[in-house]
Amino acid sequence: MTQLDSTIAPPSDTPAIPPKRTRARKTAAPKIESVNPAASLIRALKFISVAQKKAGTPSQQFCNLSYNWAAATNEVLTVATRIEEDLTACPHTLSFLDALGKCSDDLSITQLSPQTLAVNSGVFKGLINCGSFDEIRIPAPDPFCATIDDRVKTALEAVAVLATEGAPNATFAAVLLQSGTAVATNGHALLEYWHGVDLPPNLMIPKASAVAIAKSGKPLKGFGFSESSATFWFEDGSFIKTQLYNEHYPNYKYTIEAEGLNPWPLPDAFFKGVKIIESFAEDGIIYFDKGVLKSNKRIDDASTYKIEGLPDGLAFGGKYLTMLEPFMKKVHFEVADFGPKAYFFGENVRGALMGVKLTANEREEFVGGQKSQTTGDFSGMDDDIPY
Repeated sequence: MTQLDSTIAPPSDTPAIPPKRTRARKTAAPKIESVNPAASLIRALKFISVAQKKAGTPSQQFCNLSYNWAAATNEVLTVATRIEEDLTACPHTLSFLDALGKCSDDLSITQLSPQTLAVNSGVFKGLINCGSFDEIRIPAPDPFCATIDDRVKTALEAVAVLATEGAPNATFAAVLLQSGTAVATNGHALLEYWHGVDLPPNLMIPKASAVAIAKSGKPLKGFGFSESSATFWFEDGSFIKTQLYNEHYPNYKYTIEAEGLNPWPLPDAFFKGVKIIESFAEDGIIYFDKGVLKSNKRIDDASTYKIEGLPDGLAFGGKYLTMLEPFMKKVHFEVADFGPKAYFFGENVRGALMGVKLTANEREEFVGGQKSQTTGDFSGMDDDIPY
């Protein structure tokens, strides 16, 4: 085989191809991101800020910085974490955070008076109002008595979606934490999540506290409790203490347990259809009928989404179906004496959703002449659920 010499010039009648020139790309200088000199203090203040407000009582506005600790309390939540700074003051937490967030290169924090803290950074100077230590007294945490882990955080976050902060009924306002599971309900739906950690019974935690623990961003390590409070300890020594509702959680198991359940996976397009039809439903109710999801009882007046494999003659609140989508992997639909109901199951979770209350006449019209008992819901949990 003859090897061609790459240096031989092309024939004279063939135009020479000029060599391709490549322009070297300028290498961008690496960005040097400035680190806020108050970064660790900002993280600490954000951690305790779950117990703070811009306005309110002194304890709701001002934190306690002393003995290398940052702590805050709002009478329900008490939150504390270690800090590097040797500060002794009770600054307005959210204003202090705002000022520290504006710092760049250098930083100094000076106590100008018992009422004022100064934050200086370059050309910026921020003055922060301070409260008194007499007003900002931090309750002691419950002693560490048991080891727990982040499975508890996962359970609290999962079920807290159903609790209603500030609800007059403590059952609806709380997350029940107990040995093995966490539970929450809003009166229309109920969730129970399996965390598998051994804990005392009947810990009724306010929703805000459950969310603060779940969203803390710190690994859980330990637990302590008393008759009226519970404390969650984290690996870095931080803690969140919460007051507990002094009530007994009702026997919810009748709501999510029944004989003869045969749950099946929902059709693939079920939740897509629910979200589409919900926007057309003036009352927010999704009706199941003859292979469609529809926005009204009467098919002639309804927007519809074709979907096979669902029972006929049921109706559920669209917002509840959407809310429960992460948990409804398998579902058993049922019409019982006290109303239509969906029993559902997911990864480490089970629950129940009550259907929409229809009169006997409405249901007869809905399913085309088929008589049925009046359905119901459990919007009034104490009265309507068979607890």
